[in-house]
Amino acid sequence: MNIALLSRQPDLYANKRLVQVAHEKGYKLTIIDPLSCTLLLQSEKIAITHPDIKFSEFDFVLPRFGPIWQRQGNAVLKVLEELGIVSLNSSDSIALARDKLLCFKLFQRNNIPFPKSACVESILQIELILKNEFIFPVLLKQNNSSQGRGVVIFHDIDQLLQRASELFVRNEAFMIQEFIPDAKGIDYRLFVLNGKVIASMQRTAVPGDFRSNIHLGGDAKTYEPNSLEQRLAVEAVYTLGLDVAGVDIIYGQGGPMVLEVNACPGFEALERVSGVNLAENMLNYLISRK
Repeated sequence: MNIALLSRQPDLYANKRLVQVAHEKGYKLTIIDPLSCTLLLQSEKIAITHPDIKFSEFDFVLPRFGPIWQRQGNAVLKVLEELGIVSLNSSDSIALARDKLLCFKLFQRNNIPFPKSACVESILQIELILKNEFIFPVLLKQNNSSQGRGVVIFHDIDQLLQRASELFVRNEAFMIQEFIPDAKGIDYRLFVLNGKVIASMQRTAVPGDFRSNIHLGGDAKTYEPNSLEQRLAVEAVYTLGLDVAGVDIIYGQGGPMVLEVNACPGFEALERVSGVNLAENMLNYLISRK
């Protein structure tokens, strides 16, 4: 089996684990930087080239590029799909999962609870939304945020408008989201693969922070999700058409809600606290789809 792994960061834990498990199983796995690929228009079709790689030799592809590289990464993935290469998460599902506005519209349509959120396109729109729909503090989330970075809490409108203006100038998309104080810096990461929750953990933010991300110093421990949490996670992933995803769930006054769906989830802490071999599970499922 010949597997391509699309990522700009070969040294990430998840990538190393996937390489390790693939080697143990006798698979050939090649990490490819999507920015090193060239996309060409040929006879009204997009073709892909690379100085060292023949893409037609691959059987499978694992997309592991971050949100900041979404445009090029997804373009490369789409061409590989058109070559008949089987992907763990399709290009369309990844694009959907990273479009915050469409995500929340679909969640609303499918009765999946989530924090009140709004995507904005102008300073005037922010002022109107904050006046009519939100109370401070609120969160500003950049669309290309990951591992908690790009998520900032604001306690007054002046600071928020200043930050929003900077992002508008740089043409960077973002959303405004209600802050859930009842969560108390705790959320739950559920790892969904093929319609099932196969691993989970509780994450707790460091004192003074609301973000529970492990990369920001948050603490992780074992956690057994209840049936409602599992159902929410599976429904959110199914709604977005994903094969694999990390789903973050928090609790507000009304109960559990989906905070985030990560289409290319890291899993270093999750493998450690859960004892589940997530790299092997991912590869086994991917190979089974041929």
